[in-house]
Amino acid sequence: MSSEHWSGIDFFILMLTRCRVSTRSIIKLTVIGLSILSGLSACQTGSFSSSANPLSKAAEPLQQEDSDPVAASETPPPTPTPQEMSESTPQPTEGKVEMITITIVFDNYPYKEGMQTAWGFSAFVTYKDQNVLFDTGGSGLMLLENMSEMNINPAEVQNVVLSHEHNDHTAGLQALLSAGADPKIYLPPSFSSSFKNKFSQQAEVIEVVPGLLIAERISTLGEIQGSPPEQALVIDTPRGLVVITGCAHPGVEKMVLAAKRQFKEEIYLVMGGFHLGSSSSYQVKNIIKEFQRIGVVHVAPCHCTGDRAINQFREAFGENFISVGAGAVIEIES
Repeated sequence: MSSEHWSGIDFFILMLTRCRVSTRSIIKLTVIGLSILSGLSACQTGSFSSSANPLSKAAEPLQQEDSDPVAASETPPPTPTPQEMSESTPQPTEGKVEMITITIVFDNYPYKEGMQTAWGFSAFVTYKDQNVLFDTGGSGLMLLENMSEMNINPAEVQNVVLSHEHNDHTAGLQALLSAGADPKIYLPPSFSSSFKNKFSQQAEVIEVVPGLLIAERISTLGEIQGSPPEQALVIDTPRGLVVITGCAHPGVEKMVLAAKRQFKEEIYLVMGGFHLGSSSSYQVKNIIKEFQRIGVVHVAPCHCTGDRAINQFREAFGENFISVGAGAVIEIES
């Protein structure tokens, strides 16, 4: 029988025997050979586990179904890297570390099977027994159905923070209120009088100021001037700030820098819409450089960021890039 029909280990031992190596040496070298072969196998199959990450990221998103209506990208959606995921909002139990949980309940990028997608954005943030719904997406019916899919009771929403007045971020508010929610509604001062009057008849409406505390560890950046003006949600974690943007019309890098200066903390994660769908690769590259200069650790762009920009962020941030979409859940130790 030729050597090509032997198993790797049998052939290894045969060669040692023909070379008249002692039995004890053969045993030692065989063990070494087994270790080498095992290591090579792991490399070929990608079975090495990554180092522990304080973020519990969503695992593998579905293929994108909705495209950016502002600027359709010529590049495919980013290929995710598998990560550990919690698919529903966890309930804290005694003896466990409290987690800050961010669940994307509305987005035009698909992620979790069973979640619907449409142009817009909404994220549900929980910490201990407190919660905040940041933006309400572009469809009330879809928002409620997605919340149900993620086991979130709309009637239990305590706070609603709206980034800006565009319909793809505010359209779900009426359906939420009609479903039994009685939240405090936090708006930038620039919202129209008609919007404020309509919803002040149904819930408590509060105009935000910079740094206003919404819930424990969760604050508003305050209104940042742009076209239109916009606020972001800022979450204080032991590892740094999490900044969630709806569309980042004033400039995502401008809003992130404002958060760092205002809260005097490092930036751990920036996620949400970055409004870069119509930006050139050169422009996106400069924004990435600014993120790196500021010290942003993780990014999770979605909504109006655009496929091409998302791919550029993924390439630049590598393992610190987080693929997200409707149904993605991120947990951060508090």
